[in-house]
Amino acid sequence: MHAVPSAGEGSLGDVEPSDANELTTALNNAIAAEDYQLAATLRDRLRQLSGGDAGPPADWQNLGIPSWLAERAEHIGYRFPTDVQRRAAKVICRGADAIIQSATGSGKTLAFAIPLLARLKYPPDAYPEDFQGPQLIIVVPTRELGVQTVMLIYQLFGGSVNAGIPGDPTNMFAYTGPRGIRVKGVLDKEEVLRAKNNGWLFASHVVVGTPQCLAELAASPNPFPLTACLKALAVDEVDAYPKDQKDSLEFVLGQACAQRKQLPKPQVVLVGATLPPEHVLDSYQQQGWVQDAVTLRVGRLGQVPAGLQHRYMVVDEPRKLILMCRQLRLDLAQQGEDTAPARVMVFVGSEEAARAAAMPLRSGLWAEHKVSVLLPHGEEPIQALHAFRDNKASFLLATPSAARGLDLPAVSHVYNMDPPEDSVAYLHRAGRAGRIGSPVKGIVTTLVTQEQVPELLAIAKELNLNLTELPQPPADALTDFEEGNIDTAKKTLDDLYNLL
Repeated sequence: MHAVPSAGEGSLGDVEPSDANELTTALNNAIAAEDYQLAATLRDRLRQLSGGDAGPPADWQNLGIPSWLAERAEHIGYRFPTDVQRRAAKVICRGADAIIQSATGSGKTLAFAIPLLARLKYPPDAYPEDFQGPQLIIVVPTRELGVQTVMLIYQLFGGSVNAGIPGDPTNMFAYTGPRGIRVKGVLDKEEVLRAKNNGWLFASHVVVGTPQCLAELAASPNPFPLTACLKALAVDEVDAYPKDQKDSLEFVLGQACAQRKQLPKPQVVLVGATLPPEHVLDSYQQQGWVQDAVTLRVGRLGQVPAGLQHRYMVVDEPRKLILMCRQLRLDLAQQGEDTAPARVMVFVGSEEAARAAAMPLRSGLWAEHKVSVLLPHGEEPIQALHAFRDNKASFLLATPSAARGLDLPAVSHVYNMDPPEDSVAYLHRAGRAGRIGSPVKGIVTTLVTQEQVPELLAIAKELNLNLTELPQPPADALTDFEEGNIDTAKKTLDDLYNLL
């Protein structure tokens, strides 16, 4: 067993010394900050964990990724691949079908996206106009995750999501790869109609879509040639598709893998923090959709990101909102001056509950946070995601569907207004914090009634969590008035009015 470097050899600070994902994040951050002493210490520790004795951690180009794509990944903040990204690249780059299971927050999207993009044809070998349909399809369970995936690939293809800041390595002027390559999303009925009737997907290398939209796109009347030139298909969050999506997903897989003249079966990659039951995977293989697949399992099944703090508070149902706000204020008051600003996600059980809670929370947070509400339908999800990602909002109120796969930067606090339905749901909600690249580790707090406590404790036992019970935070307007804290007392009374 290797020893962690002592302070004299170079300190790891508060980085978990046995977590390869956390070490990789810290290594990328140290290099970006030009702290090369810390970077060397982290590099050596990663080398110890992998059993290697020489050489730096493998970068993207050493894994067989084209130089332009490897450089682009580095420029947008992913200098060194994580464990799952390294292992997946070696399999996917040689063209094998793959089934990948890795912890939430470990970088699964890049693990399949970068090596699959590396296998496509680009100018001058082939021009977009030479293809009737996309070379790569990525299937996602929700529109929210689809938007995020489109934006990630857009960046890898040279696009910039920031204003043109001089010298910014992520802007389009620093991109050295092929030009004129495109990624498009088919994530609602309007985009399906545009693709069928108005050439929305013309000359797109990559298409991202939900199963229903992709199935509708490929179906009569006026079917789009979705699979005519397909080289690869990836199914992200493969265990997350509810019953009403599974038929569409299997239709898309069947269409993609159907016999095609002069074209081999496309490469298929299935990815998730958890995987479907064995009989589902066996069925995929029997249908010929997945052939001789290499299965990669990275980390322990059901592993919650390292470094998260898990807490719960027993409250009466009507008081959950007010006590959540008080606890959040208490957490913020206890932070040090140098701590990064809090970024909070709160999960409620349904769209109706999210709409009902939004206005009281906007009133009750004392203008300390701008609240965005992430709902499953309409334009609001896109606006909410952009506002939270771009730091225009610091508090995101979300429904359970938003828990899957979303990689939102630097989430510091996750609150569950009820216990998740099972350990998998808890895993995905908690995984919005403590993600690869996040500078904060995160706190997960679940509010439960006395009757819900056994349910939460069973989840904690299954996930091997160290769960701490919190006392209810106090609030006494009369004491505040007596001590002269008039503003605080008024805010406490406002809480009672707005949140109860």
